[in-house]
Amino acid sequence: GVDDPHVFISSGENVRLPCNNALPDCKSTTWNYEKNSSTVELIALGIKKKDIERHERLSLGSDCSLNIKNIIKEDYGIYTCRQYVNDKQQGADARVFLH
Repeated sequence: GVDDPHVFISSGENVRLPCNNALPDCKSTTWNYEKNSSTVELIALGIKKKDIERHERLSLGSDCSLNIKNIIKEDYGIYTCRQYVNDKQQGADARVFLH
C-alpha cells in the first residue's frame, strides 16, 4: 500500500529491510520476495533457504530484519516479512519495496 516503506539503494551496497518484529526471537519469521507476480520464500521460520541463488548474501538481523549484501539489480522488488506463532500469523505483514 501507500504506507509501505520504499528503500532506494544502489548496486553494490548493503541494505537492511525492517520487519515489524513483535516476537522475542526470529524462529517464526518468514521473508518472501515478490517480483513479476512470482513469490520466492527466502527465509522460512528463521532459516535461510539454501536453494536460492542469493542465499549467501542474505542474513537475518537480531531484530528479524533482512540484511542483503552487495545488492544487484535482480534484488529489486517487494519483500514481505511475516511472523507466526503456532501457525497463527502475528501482526500485519511488513512489506518493503526495494528500488
